[in-house]
Amino acid sequence: MIAAAAWVCLLAPLAAVLAIALGGKRMPRRAAGYLATSSTLIAFAAAVTALLATLSHTASNRRTITTAFGLIETHTLQIKLNLLVDPLALVMMLVVSGVGTLIVAYSIGYMKGEDEERRYFAYMAFFVFSMLLLVEAANFFVLLVGWGLVGLSSYLLIGFWHERPSAVAAAKKAFIINAVGDAAMALALFLLIQHTGTLDFYGAGGVFKQAVSLGGNTWLINIVAAGLLVGALAKSAQIPLHTWLPDAMEGPTPVSALIHAATMVTAGVYLIVRAHPLFEQAVHVQQTAAGIGAVTLLATGAIALVQTDIKRVIAYSTMSQIGYMFLAAGIGAYSAAMFHLVTHAFFKALLFLAAGVVIHALGGEQDMRKMGGLRRKMPRTFIAMQIGRASCRERV
Repeated sequence: MIAAAAWVCLLAPLAAVLAIALGGKRMPRRAAGYLATSSTLIAFAAAVTALLATLSHTASNRRTITTAFGLIETHTLQIKLNLLVDPLALVMMLVVSGVGTLIVAYSIGYMKGEDEERRYFAYMAFFVFSMLLLVEAANFFVLLVGWGLVGLSSYLLIGFWHERPSAVAAAKKAFIINAVGDAAMALALFLLIQHTGTLDFYGAGGVFKQAVSLGGNTWLINIVAAGLLVGALAKSAQIPLHTWLPDAMEGPTPVSALIHAATMVTAGVYLIVRAHPLFEQAVHVQQTAAGIGAVTLLATGAIALVQTDIKRVIAYSTMSQIGYMFLAAGIGAYSAAMFHLVTHAFFKALLFLAAGVVIHALGGEQDMRKMGGLRRKMPRTFIAMQIGRASCRERV
């Protein structure tokens, strides 16, 4: 039951991508939106099914690994397409598919009338698939594949309005900075293969089982942890690899809500929590993660105070909130980091979507200096924005 639910959760959005691509212009534009929304809803239902089945097991038996086929097999290395379902993966599966369903459904109205509506929803479903592959990975190789696909889908969505030079430039910037993190992660994984002979998380010879022995080689464990940290910093837009996120606001507002608030930017936090056995052996690297989180939350929070673009304010707020998560994960408070990850996904997505309503109502205007007196004109949006503002204790 758990294994089947994991595969359904992963493959449902991919099926929507293929259906929209094969349907082409023969598929009505609205149908593409409903198809993408239905696929993410199916993924959410599968995640809930996996959660209920996992909770029926004892606390010590809540880890399920399912294998599809081998990817790389040599006499010294075996890498398989493995999926992992455990409490940490389930939290991310529920957030990605649950919040994703709400945002993709919102997009049906937001993107109404766009000539490239089909392409947009194909990209959105592809992103959800990529993110689910990342969080369900049972080894670092599959995680790196999902990590790269998330970067690719982010590039496509940020540059969705490719006729705008600013959107193209923002997409390129995001892709390049994330590629730096991807390269650092790949180098760390090569070292793990050389010294452990595996990239599997768990199992008799898994990387995490060998973490203590790796800790005896100080330079090795620090380089591996540092490579993973660089990847996490790039994906989560933490200083000094943070500059791509404000520019990414050139994409449609639902893209900002899904990728740059609810899911993609929290991937770095997930990576640190997932790989905590390695980080705990590299104490100085873990402390560096906490320090960078503290600096980021203060610096980007201060920058947000002087922004005038409504989406950029929320973008800098996002970096600040992710900084709290890095700080928590860096000091070993993993439960606190994941708790804030979940709450942040909801209130920051709410702020972005409410901002999208305001921008639409004002004919595309994003300068807050030109806004005022909207409470009477948009009472429901005002209430939604106040709920989001109160949740993160920030003024938008």
